[in-house]
Amino acid sequence: MYQLLQCTATFDEQSSRSPHNVELSNTLEDSNTANSVPTQLSTVTEDSQPLIIQLQKTVEYLTAELSKAHEAIQKLQNQITTMYKQSPQAHQQASSDEFPTIPESSQRIGFPDAPWHNKAKLDSLKQSMPRQRELRRVQREAAAARVFQPPSPNQGFKYLYIPTKARIPVGTLRTTFRRLGVNNARLLDIHYPARHTATILIHNDYENEFIELLTKHRITPKENFNPNSGSILEDPNLASLSTTECDKIAKEHQITRLERAVQHIRAPVKYAVARFFYDKQWISKKFYDTLASARNPHLSNIFDQSPASDEDTSNAHDSDDINMITDEEPVQPDDRASLSLRN
Repeated sequence: MYQLLQCTATFDEQSSRSPHNVELSNTLEDSNTANSVPTQLSTVTEDSQPLIIQLQKTVEYLTAELSKAHEAIQKLQNQITTMYKQSPQAHQQASSDEFPTIPESSQRIGFPDAPWHNKAKLDSLKQSMPRQRELRRVQREAAAARVFQPPSPNQGFKYLYIPTKARIPVGTLRTTFRRLGVNNARLLDIHYPARHTATILIHNDYENEFIELLTKHRITPKENFNPNSGSILEDPNLASLSTTECDKIAKEHQITRLERAVQHIRAPVKYAVARFFYDKQWISKKFYDTLASARNPHLSNIFDQSPASDEDTSNAHDSDDINMITDEEPVQPDDRASLSLRN
């Protein structure tokens, strides 16, 4: 029993002492925390001191620059004010003397040489316009009617060689032919094979009409001109060559000119011209095969033909027929480019 009472007393004594121990431990922890805070603050202050110094310098520099800018603005404003005070009279005098006011005119500014001031020329232009429209209408109808006519027994094409005083551009030459009454749509190709000579490609059916127009204006074609003759070459570097060698070079030039001429003829006439040239051995077989394969690509790859290719080919032929019956002149390349390529 005594031992039990002694243990109980010991436990009560320890319980009464434990709150004081807890409070003491808390006090010690608080004191340690309070001591560590100043240490941390001192460390942060030492680390940020260079940054604060740099920011102070930046503020001082920007303040100085702002002061300089204010001084410059004030100086410019003073100069502008001084100029406005001194210059109004001089400015007004310069504007009135050097740049006088243009008086208003009630008369219309015109060009006395303009055609609208010449009544006779104006009437002539008005009368020529209906004639040109009527002529083009007739040509259109004739071109459309040829589609429904049987093939001509006089199939083929022919080159006519016409003398010229100067080597004028092809477009200008076509304009000259139009003034002579020639239907430019019937002139399939024009180029210069030699000096003072222009060659015209026409269909055999148009030969008689074209010759009559030339004869009417006293123009005589060259009957004995040979584009394959070396005598038409004007290059002094070829003077030492023999006649046979010159003829060979002239023939090569002629083949090149004709192959390029075929490329500028509109479809479908170009294929007929190419066939005619190939039969005459005027162009190479390689060029003719390339042109034929471009016209009918399904012939070279018939097994890979798609169903849409027939429709596309039909549409292409329809567009060719429409182009054939129009009276528009063939589209010419750049004159200078065509002249340099064909010689």
